[in-house]
Amino acid sequence: MEISQTPIETADQPEVPWGWSRQFRMAVYKPGTRVRRAGSWETVSHIALRRNVLAVYLVGNAEPVDPMELELEPTVFTTERVSEPY
Repeated sequence: MEISQTPIETADQPEVPWGWSRQFRMAVYKPGTRVRRAGSWETVSHIALRRNVLAVYLVGNAEPVDPMELELEPTVFTTERVSEPY
């Protein structure tokens, strides 16, 4: 009979699905966010999602901007459940 033992440090942690990590980074565009475009600072007016394409509108521009043209520090998210302090 063979007995397998799981190390203590991995026994308490839930398994992360393949391709996932405990944290990920993503740019979050929302009204009032400051972004860099072509070396100058701009402010996000509003965003729209049309046909699964994200369009970012900047203050003073009538046409949407491709998010790939914008520089923004990504926000860090976690995939683990975190209990809220009371």
